[in-house]
Amino acid sequence: GRSLCRDLADATDDLLVRLYEDASAGTQRRRRKGAVCLVAVGGYGRRELAPQSDIDVILVHEKRATGIDELARALWYPLWDAGLKLGHAVRSIDEHLALAADDLETATTLLSGRHLVGDDELAGRLITGGLTQWRKHSRRWLDGLRSRVIERREQAGDVAYLLEPDLKDGHGGLRDVQTLWWAGEADLPLPADDAVVLDRCYGQLVEVRVALHRVTGRPGDVLRLELQDAVAEEVGAPSADGLI
Repeated sequence: GRSLCRDLADATDDLLVRLYEDASAGTQRRRRKGAVCLVAVGGYGRRELAPQSDIDVILVHEKRATGIDELARALWYPLWDAGLKLGHAVRSIDEHLALAADDLETATTLLSGRHLVGDDELAGRLITGGLTQWRKHSRRWLDGLRSRVIERREQAGDVAYLLEPDLKDGHGGLRDVQTLWWAGEADLPLPADDAVVLDRCYGQLVEVRVALHRVTGRPGDVLRLELQDAVAEEVGAPSADGLI
């Protein structure tokens, strides 16, 4: 489960760092100017990279930096050629912080931002700026998170009671736990004992999701009936009843 996700994230880090350094060396020879960095966000930023997860990254630059398009092409194309699923953006730090000030998804993915390579001071400004904005507008974000929880519950149902639960978006699934973490960053923390139990349950859901990806070889978060025995075998559960 989580250990495999971390190993995948670490291996992906190594690949991206090598690609960036090679690409950056090439653009430096053509006099690229201005600070640039590569930042992991979302699940990849948390080092929670399941076998079929998207690799979510932002190529961040100063407003007047040059050579960015060339650097981006040198990064993205080898990843696409390798068949990797890439969620990417190229933005100035001001552009990304402005988007994170208004867009809930951008704001939450930035909460797990992690510097990969490039100018670490620029990455720090982005990540710190995102957290500062999140806390400054915490009431608005908490209202938005609550609305999303209700919407997911109505659409996907409860993980604990469905024959074919949605491990990610179902009520009580991975996204709901992440929502509680984000709420904690908005000054609504969980009691310590509850956080420990929640983290353990989250780890079990991650383990089942990883097994699902390994069994099917494709993206997906719904635990279909016909897959449950194979997933149970993958995680070492005695039967499908013991998965979640």
